[in-house]
Amino acid sequence: MAAVLAGLLGSAAAQQDPNSPTSTTGLLRTSPNLTFCLDQQNPMWRFEQDLATRVAAALGRKAEFYVHRTPLPGVDTSPQPLDRTELMRLFAHRCDVYPGLVGSTTPAFDYPADEQMYATRPYLKVSYLFVSRDPKVRSLAQLPKSLPVSMERQGVPAYMMYATRRGQFTERPVNTAARLVADLRGGQARVGMVFASQLYPRVPDLAKAGLSAQPVAGLPNMSWYVIYGLRRDRPALRSQLDGALTRLISRGEVQKLLVKHGLARPGMAAAAVTDRRPQSESFKDD
Repeated sequence: MAAVLAGLLGSAAAQQDPNSPTSTTGLLRTSPNLTFCLDQQNPMWRFEQDLATRVAAALGRKAEFYVHRTPLPGVDTSPQPLDRTELMRLFAHRCDVYPGLVGSTTPAFDYPADEQMYATRPYLKVSYLFVSRDPKVRSLAQLPKSLPVSMERQGVPAYMMYATRRGQFTERPVNTAARLVADLRGGQARVGMVFASQLYPRVPDLAKAGLSAQPVAGLPNMSWYVIYGLRRDRPALRSQLDGALTRLISRGEVQKLLVKHGLARPGMAAAAVTDRRPQSESFKDD
């Protein structure tokens, strides 16, 4: 019975109407312009829009934008996870490229490159930061157990702290990265660990806010790549995007955009020309 049901589901998927807005197999667009999905829940969306314009220009094309998500209404509202089915529908009907996706720098964590989606070469390398308003505690090594460390409940730092340092720290969990940053800025939290791309767009001047920030040392998987995602049946476009990103990185243009947007700070930099996608553990990404 299970085999019959699986066969029926597979047959239904194969017979999707590509023109249906719910299908994940839309027809390839033929527009000369390059359409990027824009996620305004990403605090760095203005940087992403600026970079996309330059990537398209490097390919002799014009960038267009489809606003996929608008900003969240408040600091305690959690963003909905972006699942693969939603991505496939966006690629099928709305955009050629999805910027700002986060991928591991090692194959130990699944990377967004499988039988459904291509990942470009990385264009940024971003780290989790140890943020403090206490001048005597500027790193995880200096953190006394009596000083609560604020972390997003479902975030990577919390997972790694629970896995490797259980019983060695006092936690102060919050529900969202936006709340974590607001509490650090307002003094409700004295120390915390937050992704650099969540902190810097929200706190333009750390010193003025009484904060210091350095990449987290002493925990694994604290540095991540930022990549573009696109349909898996577009290998030529991925090669073109890889080439454009490599040229922009090598000419220093990605780093200049980070400076322009106030993001060229500890824990955030353009990826190196030699950086590459790590091999996925679950799929051979040729």
